Amino acid sequence: MPNRHYTPSVPRTRSREDGRRCLVLKPQPGGPPSARWLAAAGLTPVVATTEADALEALDREPLAAIFVAHSMGPVAVASLVARAGHQHPDVPVVVLGAAGTVQEAVDAMQQGAADYLAPPFDPVVLVSRLRKLAERSGAPDPDAAGGAASYSGLVGSSPAIRRVLTTLEKISRYKTNVLVLGESGTGKELIARALHARGPRRGQLFVPLNCATLGRELLENELFGHEKGAFTGANERKKGLFELADGGTLFLDEIAEMDPATQAKLLRVLERNEFRRVGGTGKVKVDLSVLAATNRNIEEAIASGKFREDLYYRLKVVTLLVPPLRERKEDIPALIDAFIADFNRRNDGKIRGISPAALKLVMEYDWPGNVRELKNAVESAAILASGETISTDGFSELGRRRAAPSGAGSVAPPRPWPPAAASGVVTIEVGATLADAERELIAATLHRYRNRREAARVLGLGLRTLYTKLRQYRLRPPGGDRAESA
Repeated sequence: MPNRHYTPSVPRTRSREDGRRCLVLKPQPGGPPSARWLAAAGLTPVVATTEADALEALDREPLAAIFVAHSMGPVAVASLVARAGHQHPDVPVVVLGAAGTVQEAVDAMQQGAADYLAPPFDPVVLVSRLRKLAERSGAPDPDAAGGAASYSGLVGSSPAIRRVLTTLEKISRYKTNVLVLGESGTGKELIARALHARGPRRGQLFVPLNCATLGRELLENELFGHEKGAFTGANERKKGLFELADGGTLFLDEIAEMDPATQAKLLRVLERNEFRRVGGTGKVKVDLSVLAATNRNIEEAIASGKFREDLYYRLKVVTLLVPPLRERKEDIPALIDAFIADFNRRNDGKIRGISPAALKLVMEYDWPGNVRELKNAVESAAILASGETISTDGFSELGRRRAAPSGAGSVAPPRPWPPAAASGVVTIEVGATLADAERELIAATLHRYRNRREAARVLGLGLRTLYTKLRQYRLRPPGGDRAESA
C-alpha cells in the first residue's frame, strides 16, 4: 500500500458553475423575474419570450440551467424538458413560480421540471438549489476524484464497478424493467437513478418507494391511489405513484418485502399497463419503466413461496448485480475523497485528507454495511477530527473489528442466533462493543416477540431500521421470516 497522504479533489460542476449562462423563458422581456437576481447569483441570463426562441437558444447556447416562468404554461415546460433531456441531459429545467402554491410546485414536477422555485427569488437559495441539482445529475463527470468514473454518485475505477457502469450504459438507452441486486448499502438506488437519468425517460419523473416501510393496505394505497369514499377518511381522489410516474420511472426498493397479494396486483400492472385505484372500477392506463431492487437472495424467496416466480421474470428483463465494497476495495480512496469533499461542501469544512495510517485501517476493514457504512464512518471521523487530517482516532471502532483476511469475495454466512434469555435478562460482558450489545438485545427481543413489528415497537425502532440492523448483524431469526401483521 503506497504511503501517501490522500487529499480530496473537489469535483467541478461543469457548465453549471463555470459557464454561468442560463436561458430564461418568460412572456415579456421586462418584469419579474428580472436579470438582477440572476446576475446576483453569478448567472448570465439569455432571455427568450417565445417557446420557439427558447428552443433555438437551447440549440445554440452552452447553458448552465433553464428557467421557465410558470405563466408560460405546461406545454412550454414539457417542450423544454424533452429537448433538454435529449440534447443536454445534465442541464436542469427549473420552473419559476408565480403564486408559490403547493399545486404549482406539484404541476411543475409532474411536467418533468428538475426543480421549482417559489417567489420571492433569493440568489443564495438559487445557487444552493443548482448545486444540489448538479450533484443529482446522471451524466458522467470526467473531473471526478482521481479520474474515477462517477455516475450519479457512483464513484470508482475498479474492474467490479466498471462492469456495472458498462452494463448500465448499455441498458439505459432502453425503456425496460431492470432488477438491481446487491447487499444493503451498495448503492442500488444510485444505480436506479443513473439508469433513469441517462435513459429515454429522463425528461419525466423518477418516483422511488421503499416497499419495506409500509404495510399491505398502505402500500397499495401509495401505489394505486384511491377514489373518494373508498374508505373512512378518503375525502377526495388521490393519485398513486403509478400515475405520478406515468411516462417516467417507478423505483421499488426492497421489492422482496412486498406481500404476495400486492405482488399479484403489481404483476397485473406490468402485464397490462393498467390498474384500478383502491375503491374504483375504472381502469387507469400508464406507460412507465419499473426498476426494482432487493438485497435478498430472490431465488431462495421464490423457493420458499415468499416471492412470485412470474413477477420475478417480469421484473428481471435485465438484472444488474451491484458488488459489495469488499470486492472493490481499490475504490475506497476515491470514495473517501468524494465523501470528504461532500462533507466540506455541506459544512464549510476544512478537512484536507486522511492519514496513511487511517487509510490502512479503513482498507483492512470488511465493511459489512458497504458504501453507506463507509460514508457514515468518514463523516463521523471528519466531525471528530482535531485538525485538517482525519487520523486513526476517527476510526477507533474499526481497530477493534478488523476484517478477516480477504480472499473471500463471498458473503459471510449469517451469524448463529443466540439462545433465548429465559429470564428475560440480557447479559453483556465488560469489554463488549456497543454493536455487540445492540445485537444481543435485538436477538433476545425477537426471541420473545416473534412478530417483528411488535419487536421493533418494544425496541423503540422503526420496522425498516430493524430490518437494516438484522442485515447489518447478519442475524437470521429461527423459523425464518415471520409475517408482520398482528
